[in-house]
Amino acid sequence: MTRKAVNVEYLTVTDFELIVADLIALREVFTEDIPPFQTRYPGKLEGILEQVRGIYFGRELYPSLAEKAAYLFYALIKNHPFLNGNKRIGVVALYDFLKRNATEVYIDEATLFSDLFKMAISTSESDADDYPKVLKRLRRQIGKLILTA
Repeated sequence: MTRKAVNVEYLTVTDFELIVADLIALREVFTEDIPPFQTRYPGKLEGILEQVRGIYFGRELYPSLAEKAAYLFYALIKNHPFLNGNKRIGVVALYDFLKRNATEVYIDEATLFSDLFKMAISTSESDADDYPKVLKRLRRQIGKLILTA
């Protein structure tokens, strides 16, 4: 059974500006730089953020928190709204989104740097035709990492 997300705090463009700035500040940890936020592809991020909130014929496209998080994660990685660092930004955005909205988040540092990055890599390597299957897998994996009210 899918639980509907209630009172969701969605990420904004400003939140992503902060995420990118934080990742740029951590640049010595990564082998590739993340370009400045202003160099992102115009409109792509905004489209992703609107889709997460999407309502179609009066029904939410992604009714549960896990579904919203899975779509956000997938779209950030596959749609490449940034010149570089989309997987890293996707991981941090997923964590931020879950922390804001789940009752409990079961992600420690090891999970963040291993499981979530493995999810990001497998998502980036997935075929576009496998979208429904990948989204279902992500929803299931994310569902194991959170407790919702």
